Amino acid sequence: MKVSNNALLPVLALIVSTIGVASAIAFVKLSEVDATSTLMLRMFLAGGLASAAFAWPSGKNQDIKPKNFRRSNRAMLGLLVLSGAVSSVDLLSNHWAVKLTSLANTSILMNLSPVFVALLSFLFLNEKIGTYKLLALALSILGACLLVFDGSAGVAFSRLSVTGDLLALNSAFFYAIYLLLVKSLRDYFTSHQIIIWNSFTCALLLLPVALATSAQILPDTQKGWLVIALLALISQLLGHGLMAYALKHVDVVLASVSTLARPVVSILLGFFIFDEKLALLQWIGVAAVLLGIWWYKSPAPATRSAVQEKTSSEV
Repeated sequence: MKVSNNALLPVLALIVSTIGVASAIAFVKLSEVDATSTLMLRMFLAGGLASAAFAWPSGKNQDIKPKNFRRSNRAMLGLLVLSGAVSSVDLLSNHWAVKLTSLANTSILMNLSPVFVALLSFLFLNEKIGTYKLLALALSILGACLLVFDGSAGVAFSRLSVTGDLLALNSAFFYAIYLLLVKSLRDYFTSHQIIIWNSFTCALLLLPVALATSAQILPDTQKGWLVIALLALISQLLGHGLMAYALKHVDVVLASVSTLARPVVSILLGFFIFDEKLALLQWIGVAAVLLGIWWYKSPAPATRSAVQEKTSSEV
């Protein structure tokens, strides 16, 4: 699957999606309830907002409706529910990993999503990635890792953090599965339909978990509800919704590589808004991530030369 150089809108959607999802950590930290209840409320509210938007003013959706009906309705609805369950595992692992292990460990392990996507695409979708794109992928992952080492943070594996480390790795793996499921679903459903089903499936699965484990389910103040509303609107609807839209038009590995820019967004926001200083390695990491994403999207020189050689031989 190749990305068209003229497909500007899906690329912009990936950029906005990255910013939206990257903002989730800040909202979770500001939430008045724990990570499980925060995620459950986020999904219920996001599903409600998406449903209301779908019905306004006449139920029309601006997204292009897919026309692929090769699979049965029951099978595709099953995949739709499965994507919501997979998203629940991914996001819940993500939220709790931050609490149980270091930021360095979390960042590095969660940045393995593109590796899992590339591996799963090769095994189950028969998609091959050339050496050129593998090098670009490696550069982006290296850059994302460099963002962690700001002179004070380091990688630390211990018995106390092993649960958090496994949750971070679990999040990376399940996010890779989620991207591949959504890529398949976009041949049958609109991004609007996917985000509605995904949100409500995740919320319903998390409701009994929150009731059983959370000391407090609902926020106490208007500020607490505002945080949940912003989390649902920015992180879920814009973040994951635009990712679902983009997956109809772009390479699934490119979509996963774009997630490596999330630490870049967080660090740059801290630099420009909160006057947080960046170490030299972090600036190098920012440059490496952005260069790797650009490199991955660019056509391989070998492909061009092969086409030229073929043309010249025919002449």
